[in-house]
Amino acid sequence: MAGSPDGTVRGGTMIKKITRREILAVLGTSIALIALMIAAFLHDSVPEWKYYQDEFGFIVTERFDDVDPAILPSGIQQVWVSKLERVDRCTTCHLGTTWKGLEEAEQPWTTHPRLEIFDDHPIENFGCTLCHGGQGFALTEYDAHGFVEHWEKPLLSDIAASDYDPRNPPSLHEIQCNFCHRYERSTEGMPAINRAKELVRSKGCKICHVINGDGGKLGPDLTHEGDKHAEGFDFSNLVSDQMTVFNWHIKHFQSPPTIVPGSIMPEMNFQSFEAQALAMLAMSWRNDEDLPRAYLPGIELKDEMTPEEIDRDQRMRTGDGAFFVEKSCFVCHSISAFDIKSPTEKGPDLSFAPDDVRARFNKTVEEFLFDPTGTMKIILESQIVLTDEEKWEATEKIMKAYDIVKNRSEDNEEH
Repeated sequence: MAGSPDGTVRGGTMIKKITRREILAVLGTSIALIALMIAAFLHDSVPEWKYYQDEFGFIVTERFDDVDPAILPSGIQQVWVSKLERVDRCTTCHLGTTWKGLEEAEQPWTTHPRLEIFDDHPIENFGCTLCHGGQGFALTEYDAHGFVEHWEKPLLSDIAASDYDPRNPPSLHEIQCNFCHRYERSTEGMPAINRAKELVRSKGCKICHVINGDGGKLGPDLTHEGDKHAEGFDFSNLVSDQMTVFNWHIKHFQSPPTIVPGSIMPEMNFQSFEAQALAMLAMSWRNDEDLPRAYLPGIELKDEMTPEEIDRDQRMRTGDGAFFVEKSCFVCHSISAFDIKSPTEKGPDLSFAPDDVRARFNKTVEEFLFDPTGTMKIILESQIVLTDEEKWEATEKIMKAYDIVKNRSEDNEEH
């Protein structure tokens, strides 16, 4: 058998010669594969934080003439807060946190926006994640920021907050701040939480809810509301792309019956910022029994009241108006004759109930209390359940209040 110019014949089998071009192609492919293997090895052997530390050295060299880059921290930086049993390695990448002069640098090299906060919150005593959230012992950006499965305390940054309000992201880190500062009336640097606390006082939330161990029982106890897991919320009535506990609270504050059908919690007409602030406050109310007392401000562990608030509270709980306070009627109704002011004023002033009930239901106050209709039927049968004796007492006090305002009106007409 004759051979061909491109090969030889051995034992009757044609063997093709490998051309130089094919050899070069195989060699090139092998080199590329080896290069990829080396790159993969280097990627795994040179951690992400090493890049951030190298870059920090370049930034310091450019901006500070009197700093020797050789003295900069290198390797994994770790803060062990023994009192909290907490490990934070955030400063492995965030090396510029306490540096003055890096305010214009990008993350993670920039200066902390409130350097003065370290006067009362030194990193060695507080770490980072207690205030900011995230996974303190992680060493990659994604893991450290806590956006991983089963990690329930992600970084509370503007990136996460912008999902709720891109133009004015809520300061979610205040949720963490109030974990320690919950008993303070107002705390510097916490405008949203401070506003929420004002609303809790002015709207009389503790009339229906136990908060910090004190309050009424018409609604659920909110003292540890922040510990409630997402699985404990019913999201079936939440129409939103953000199926989160934070958003559930926002929508619930804006329209309680929409999120919880049948709820008797009145709508307060909260603006978006107010609803967000209240949601943050509710999520900050967590069990602090394991938090060392040294981390709480040096005040008594209960909500403080001003002398004016104490005086008003005492006046409301004595005299003829005390009945309506005790029974929580004043959550929705003022009784001006007894100087009882409702924080919500969702219902009419009970001082004028005889005229109002007659005009709306064609009944006397007595008849209405014993045979209510509409919303009041639900409330008097499930939330404010009165005995027959208490219904007679309520009728008597409402008629007394009516006589007082009627006499006031007649006196004003004479003068």
